Amino acid sequence: MLYVRDGHTRRRTNLPTRRRGILVLRIHLGQAVLDATGMRALLVADVLRRALEVHGVQVMATLAPDGPAHQDALSRPVLDGFGIDPPGAGTDTDPPADAHIGAAPPPAASTGVWIRVGRVRQTTDAVAQDATDAPADRADPLAVRLALLAGPHAQPVDLTGPVLATATHALEGWRRQVARWACAPSRPVPADIAQAAEAAIARDLATPALLELLRHVAAADTFPDGAKFETFALLDRILALELTREIGYV
Repeated sequence: MLYVRDGHTRRRTNLPTRRRGILVLRIHLGQAVLDATGMRALLVADVLRRALEVHGVQVMATLAPDGPAHQDALSRPVLDGFGIDPPGAGTDTDPPADAHIGAAPPPAASTGVWIRVGRVRQTTDAVAQDATDAPADRADPLAVRLALLAGPHAQPVDLTGPVLATATHALEGWRRQVARWACAPSRPVPADIAQAAEAAIARDLATPALLELLRHVAAADTFPDGAKFETFALLDRILALELTREIGYV
């Protein structure tokens, strides 16, 4: 469960809530070069932003100014490939953050909740520094996104060739299924699935639970294809895996 400070009290909420018209989110990369752990921090921040915006909360995401990382270290073409809006450059005059995201704790004097990101043990070249740095055989960035969202965000994760191959296979399969389901009459998202998704997000951004819901819905014979399509489209608003990409091509 996530917490946020509201005035002088520490109030429990489903998601961090705004204290001023928008929620201020600070991302701590800790180094100038964007590595896989930094990319994971940006991904977790992106999922939080998407989840909050679904609830009508505006988010201002900025890089923390307390380390050597700067906005210039982030390449827009690379982040676009991962489905991430580049964060702004933070300054010492920014308002206090409602939430911090990073692999290491923010400074002790920081306000707001800290969302820890486990380090990524990378044994494959999956994160490029700029568009020209990406070899032709680099994994689909959204398959990397799926692989990094498949584990609890606070735990370390291994990013290996077999892991990326599994993620690529799952992503391609889901996209083909969604394209077929899109031809069926629309049906509402099953209430129990919507409630489970809401609970998963409220439970510390549990993206593995969202992915498990997708697997359950895809395999179940009890859901009509139209409901499967709407479920995948709904959860993809948060997961941002472009699951509807193949509509019209399959």
